[in-house]
Amino acid sequence: MHERFFGVGEPLIQRQRDQGIDAPAYLDLVKGLGCNAFRTWMHLTELLTDPVTPNPNEVRKHTALLNRAAELDIEVTAMSHEWFLPAGCRQRTGHAMPTRDLTPGSLYMQALEMLEQSWYTMVSLFPQVRIWEIGNEWNLNAFLHPDGFLESDMSAPFTADEKMDIAVDMMYFAARGVRRANPKALVASFSPALSTPGLGGDMPDYLPVMYGVAWTLDKVYSRIKSGNFWSTDTDDYFDLVAWHPYVFTNRPSSDADLFLDVDEPDQLWQSYNDAAYRVMQKYGDGHRQVLLTESGFTDCGNPEWEKRYAGYNKKMLEIAAKLPYVRTLHNFRLLNENSMLRRGGIEQNQIGGLTEVYFGIFTDPEDGCRPRARAYAIQEMTASTADLKALGAKLAQTVN
Repeated sequence: MHERFFGVGEPLIQRQRDQGIDAPAYLDLVKGLGCNAFRTWMHLTELLTDPVTPNPNEVRKHTALLNRAAELDIEVTAMSHEWFLPAGCRQRTGHAMPTRDLTPGSLYMQALEMLEQSWYTMVSLFPQVRIWEIGNEWNLNAFLHPDGFLESDMSAPFTADEKMDIAVDMMYFAARGVRRANPKALVASFSPALSTPGLGGDMPDYLPVMYGVAWTLDKVYSRIKSGNFWSTDTDDYFDLVAWHPYVFTNRPSSDADLFLDVDEPDQLWQSYNDAAYRVMQKYGDGHRQVLLTESGFTDCGNPEWEKRYAGYNKKMLEIAAKLPYVRTLHNFRLLNENSMLRRGGIEQNQIGGLTEVYFGIFTDPEDGCRPRARAYAIQEMTASTADLKALGAKLAQTVN
């Protein structure tokens, strides 16, 4: 087993703001599960008020969380998927970029320069962080789109190729900022996910959606090696490669059914990951380690599904543990989030709806932070003997 194989992801500081939980204390659940890696959300636009100015209150909160992780010997991967935009754009922050224009002084180049400066400022504040994941699912329209896209009718997204042109630019400038601030830190690539036309991909629709990770990585690597971007050396963009290998079905499935139509992880799920790794090998990067920075299951509160997906989670971990290129698999996510229902309604597969609520390994703190079936499945894999029920009950009492 790899030294840091078992991981969990959760935006604990966001939960602290929203619910009044003691975020650092909730790392005891991570340790209790037997996990020694944690993925945390550290958005540039929350930790900083502008690319050069820290937000002292947010810095304090995250510092406490990171210091507790260090005490527990939990390796942190910190991810941001928001950034600042220059004056002249319709937005000032978000997941948006101006149209690609490499002319010096253009809005696009200003945005890239702000991105480098933002990462420099952020990383300088947090030497505790071992790994910085510099982007999230940029192959999807939701996480990389034109300036003003969400304020319009969303009918004119970037094409799949435009997104990857921009993603390669952003990785280069972000990595430069990280390394200027802390040469010892590791940079993880942005994490591609599935590909469907409805979500912004261009992979042929006769392929299973999770081959979209390999499809996207090939677009990234081919650009870097083309000589038409900033460097042909992948070291100048990332140290580790990250992706999101969620478990979906191989049967024809509409976008709306993806998280609800799930097959048991098997050789096909391994094939999704192996295909992505073969892309790395194709371009001379077979020596790099991989972070599976999100993968998990939502049961929509259905007890039968909860039990079934606990078994699926265990099977997924068993398969991934045998893949020599995988450093860490971060189970998504630590806690249910009931407030998703209040924010987004109860549509079955709407972000912020029922599907999004029930990825948790433990129940929402307002429901007692009880271990769910997946918690025991993960604990069985790690051989931890911690009393998860007692840990959760103690933490639930601290909610303000």
